[in-house]
Amino acid sequence: LAQKWEPVKFEGRTRYVIRTEGKNHFLTAQADKAASGLAVKLERQASPNLVFSWKWKIDQIPPGGSDDTKTTFDHTARIFVAFDTFIGPPRTVNYVWGNVARAGSTFEHPSSGRARFIVLESGNAQAGKWLSHTRDLAADYKRLFGDDDPPNIVAIGLMTDSDGTQTTVTGCYDDLLLRRK
Repeated sequence: LAQKWEPVKFEGRTRYVIRTEGKNHFLTAQADKAASGLAVKLERQASPNLVFSWKWKIDQIPPGGSDDTKTTFDHTARIFVAFDTFIGPPRTVNYVWGNVARAGSTFEHPSSGRARFIVLESGNAQAGKWLSHTRDLAADYKRLFGDDDPPNIVAIGLMTDSDGTQTTVTGCYDDLLLRRK
């Protein structure tokens, strides 16, 4: 995903910086009482053989963070895929490092049913470790929205936020790759 990444502003500004460990370069996102993301616009068909993979790690979940309450809805690591819709804002499939929701569970954003989440990790047990994920986008869209075929993908993004909990958290992202199986 080498296209131009642009800021997605919500509340304050998460600090995004490229870091290096050995020969590896990755993106570090530090939210200090802030919520903003980065996204890239795309026009890609969401075919059944399209997969999205990445690695991520966190320093900690936001202390006091929730997965279902708007005022404390913060996540140290979140990746989203936005799908075109005929009416209204895009539907988004969000992959999240949950705070208290168990891995494998799903939920809707407390403010919008158009943003739905799959919890891939939860809590602090794996904090500080790089973890890899590969997801079938069409299958995840169907799981969350129930439609037969997902519409075109219009953007991919990531977000680290802590504005609700008024804390400081750091998420790291690496090797984002959208490819056919």
